[in-house]
Amino acid sequence: MALVSVSEAADRLGVNVPRIHQRIADGSLRARRIGAQWVVDERSLLEVAERRRAGRPLSVRSAWAVIAASEGDDFALSSLAPAERSRAAMRLRSLLDRGNVRVVDEEAARDISIVLRSMFRNRAERRLFRAAPTDLEDLRVDQRWQAVIDAAASGIASSDVEGYLAVADVESLIKDYLLVPADDEANVVVHVVPDGQDPYPSSRLRLAADLAEHRGPREEARAAGLLHELAQGRSDR
Repeated sequence: MALVSVSEAADRLGVNVPRIHQRIADGSLRARRIGAQWVVDERSLLEVAERRRAGRPLSVRSAWAVIAASEGDDFALSSLAPAERSRAAMRLRSLLDRGNVRVVDEEAARDISIVLRSMFRNRAERRLFRAAPTDLEDLRVDQRWQAVIDAAASGIASSDVEGYLAVADVESLIKDYLLVPADDEANVVVHVVPDGQDPYPSSRLRLAADLAEHRGPREEARAAGLLHELAQGRSDR
């Protein structure tokens, strides 16, 4: 990971150095100690800056309500109060308005990805692990996954295993494959969802949120493209 000094981190966030040390202490900034000095993970710094810009994310329930609305899942939406259904529809319309115009440059794709990351951050707990490379193929086809993301089809620029897992299955998967928590060199991405939550394996909107979280230009461009496809598909109805 790229590392920056505490003073540079403070300059980027527009705060004082003690505030950076406070964030390091409470875990909201990832950092490591090198000698007598702390250095901050640049990606963690970008995430904090982005959250301040993008605003408050949706709750788990509200995030999945918007995804359910994008899938036309009337059965799932029927369990919500009328006001919740109305808010989900309004939020979806706002997203689709952004997606109506095809994105052709990196900056515009990043702007859309920031919105997706912010809005859907709470849809699942995103956990990073390291598995033995020889276990990846068996892990990818494990039946406990609620949904596995196909990297080749989705546009993710890696061969990592990534998917959605119910809370009840997390610990057994970790134990069976000896998964080790890892920020650096992670090759397994687990999105933990509440037991019984449909992760909508074919949802373009959910996949766009997944891609946006990778933060690479290729993934962000694909996320923006998926939102555009969704917006165009719904406008044709």
